[in-house]
Amino acid sequence: MTPPSGLVDPADDVLRRWNPRGWMGLHRPAATGVRVVGVPGSGAGTLAAELRPLGGLDITDDGRAVTLVVFDPSATIGRTELDLVRSAAAESIEVVCALTGIDRFPDWRAVRDADVEILQRHASWLPRVVVLPVSAAAARRARELEDDASEAVRQTLLTASGLVELRDVLAATVRSSHDPRRARAAVVAATRPMIEEEIGRLSAEDEEGGLRAERSRLTAAAPPATSGPDLRRLQVTLLQEVAMRVRAASTAAGEVLETADADAVVTTIDTHVDDLCARLTDEAARIAPGTPAPEPTRTARPPQTARSMEDTLTVVFGASAGAGLGRLLLTPFGDLPGWMSLVVAIACAVPAAGWLMRIRRRIAYRDRMRRWIADELATVRAELDTWIRTRIHETELQSTALAVAARDRHATRVRERVAAIDAEITRRRGERRARTAACERDLAALGHIPEPQGAGVRPTG
Repeated sequence: MTPPSGLVDPADDVLRRWNPRGWMGLHRPAATGVRVVGVPGSGAGTLAAELRPLGGLDITDDGRAVTLVVFDPSATIGRTELDLVRSAAAESIEVVCALTGIDRFPDWRAVRDADVEILQRHASWLPRVVVLPVSAAAARRARELEDDASEAVRQTLLTASGLVELRDVLAATVRSSHDPRRARAAVVAATRPMIEEEIGRLSAEDEEGGLRAERSRLTAAAPPATSGPDLRRLQVTLLQEVAMRVRAASTAAGEVLETADADAVVTTIDTHVDDLCARLTDEAARIAPGTPAPEPTRTARPPQTARSMEDTLTVVFGASAGAGLGRLLLTPFGDLPGWMSLVVAIACAVPAAGWLMRIRRRIAYRDRMRRWIADELATVRAELDTWIRTRIHETELQSTALAVAARDRHATRVRERVAAIDAEITRRRGERRARTAACERDLAALGHIPEPQGAGVRPTG
């Protein structure tokens, strides 16, 4: 719809955007209807029914010229009534208020004065505040008097009801609403609070409260704690278990050495060492999967036969003992030939020397085996201790690296989220400032409305 000719109106677009219904009313033929509204129980319907018989008014349900807002005199108006007045001002050119039912409430004057004060304070955008006291019941009684003799009484009751004055005020208001200047001023007065409310809402709006709380929580929160096995306690436990298992293997190998050969001793040691390595592998896999199994160094057992100086001395001592035994055996037989004594001495010396040498070698081999068992298990224990400490150290390094990486990832996520929150807060603040500035520009435009030129404010067609 094009604006009327001859009118230079920079505020026309503001009115069209903020109050399209009021703007449309300015560009329609002059309205003459009066609409009566009120909260439930206020008597608005009864008052409208009594106004129609008086004539001089076009009481309609969609009057765009004047809206009559009806209040209840039993209590002062509140937010509901103020919202009704605001809605009426946005939909019509003029607003007139009435206090109906004054015949039932003797204190209606105090209520009316309070209503006027509230309207002046909270509806200051109204061009004028009019609250007329009326009694629809008195008007109905006057209308129900039919005989001519009671005409004076009827007029008296009708005048006392206040409806005649209300009709005259409404008719005058309808006529004054046809003035383009007053009509535009009324639409502007109704539009200005809409913009001011939006500015107030934007000023009080706190869309960033949740974002600021999240930002504070993120910056104040400690990094996530990493929980893992107590590696030092596990190290002590494993070292103690290795020591106990090695001592048990040494005892078992010594017992086998007394009753069996060297192969059984080696088998016993292998069995204990393999079980211990399997146990350590399971524990390592529990804290660090994929850890290789320990492989302790193993040495060959000592040889059973070994010639030494002790063997030579054992043969000499055995032969000497055997020869002495032979002479001892010949003593009961008296004098015998010398060659026979020599033969008997040799016959006793050779077996004695051999037997004593075998005994000597067996005892010496057992000593070597005991030393080998002790050295072998000591080496195994030392290597397993080293393996345990190495695995624990490596696991600690890995745990520390993982914890540092987790903290770094957490810190990176926090920084990115905080940056996103700051950007969102800045964006919202900028949008709110831009909307507030736009509202202020619209208010400034409404404050410089040009005077209408000529009579072409509304089309009459």
